[in-house]
Amino acid sequence: WGTTTGPLTGCDTARMDHYQLVRAIAVGRVAVGASLIALPGFAGKQWIGDAAADRRTRVIIRAFGVRDLALGAGTLQALDTGQPARPWVVMGAVSDVVDLAATAFAIRALGARRALPVMLVAAGAAVGGLLASEHVD
Repeated sequence: WGTTTGPLTGCDTARMDHYQLVRAIAVGRVAVGASLIALPGFAGKQWIGDAAADRRTRVIIRAFGVRDLALGAGTLQALDTGQPARPWVVMGAVSDVVDLAATAFAIRALGARRALPVMLVAAGAAVGGLLASEHVD
């Protein structure tokens, strides 16, 4: 697999580490997507609170879950078949940036207790995905 110099650390990191990071983010994305589809009231409540109980809101939660499930499954399929994974990883990172921004804009309505964990996960996945995307293929 070889090594590359990390852009932020200046140290050598194995290419396999980038692959494993992308795989971990993709598996997490599939799990989150599946939970939003299967249990929109429960899973959605963790992010948006009591509004997730509304049947109309559950429609959007499930649609949102499909996005994450598709991005994660596409990434895993690309990794497993040797197809280019970078486009999947970049689009996943873009969606994470949007999630981060949307949550930040609504932090007062959501409350920090709900918003901050989502923002931290979204920021970590976005940064990790973007950094690893340069080395995954």
